[in-house]
Amino acid sequence: MNTDKLTSFTPVETGYIIDSRRPAIAYEAEVVNPVCADAHSHPRAQLIYASSGVMRVRTEDGMWVVPPMQAVWIPPYVEHQVDFPGCVLLRNLFFDPSCAEKLPEKCFVLTVTPLLRELIARFCKTSEPERHERLSAVIIDEINSADEEPLCLPAASSPSLVKIMEYLDADPACRMTVDEWAAKANTSGRNFARIFLKETGMTFGAWRLRLKIIKAIQMADSGRSVTETALDLGYQSISAFIESFRKETGYTPSRYLRSNGC
Repeated sequence: MNTDKLTSFTPVETGYIIDSRRPAIAYEAEVVNPVCADAHSHPRAQLIYASSGVMRVRTEDGMWVVPPMQAVWIPPYVEHQVDFPGCVLLRNLFFDPSCAEKLPEKCFVLTVTPLLRELIARFCKTSEPERHERLSAVIIDEINSADEEPLCLPAASSPSLVKIMEYLDADPACRMTVDEWAAKANTSGRNFARIFLKETGMTFGAWRLRLKIIKAIQMADSGRSVTETALDLGYQSISAFIESFRKETGYTPSRYLRSNGC
């Protein structure tokens, strides 16, 4: 299926179209092979949404893994990078700077309600300018009133912490302690914990747990079972993994994935 017919522009190019007569522009396309959009920014704000498949969105503030039924809001000129680990159906909307006062000023993940999902789908399928204008006004209202999802993984600025985060991203099952990581950063465990909390707003343990939950969502989308996921993430029992996932998201893994359309 090629749904790219709605625009001859790439997503990045679409973000640079300045035209107040077009308050929102849709970009719809099926991404079949895993690709990664290089870090970029543009004057149009962007609602990054995949009606199927999982995306990973990074900004200087952190990373989000976004399953179906969730989307990421990116304000104008915020540099971001999007990874598509598998097949996704993109339905992105780009909002003209003339709408800036009506739109959120920070990045966040929002729940895509059934109403917002249908509004986006309808917007993508129509080519009537007057209808676009009416739909975009309702979509903006829905974005402003949407619930914010908590699964953001904050970034750090210190080179030593960045390296540790990169290592854990590659090996989330690593069981090194805070003191062992502190030694690698040439500092004490107490100082390491203090700096980590200051830069991320999270304790090291809470950050590492959230990383595992985000990895679990990615693994589930790729077809891995709960058992395989728990073992790959270093859990010694399936029940411990399920309980950790429930505490972080409010759901068991299977219920979370069902509720988010995975």
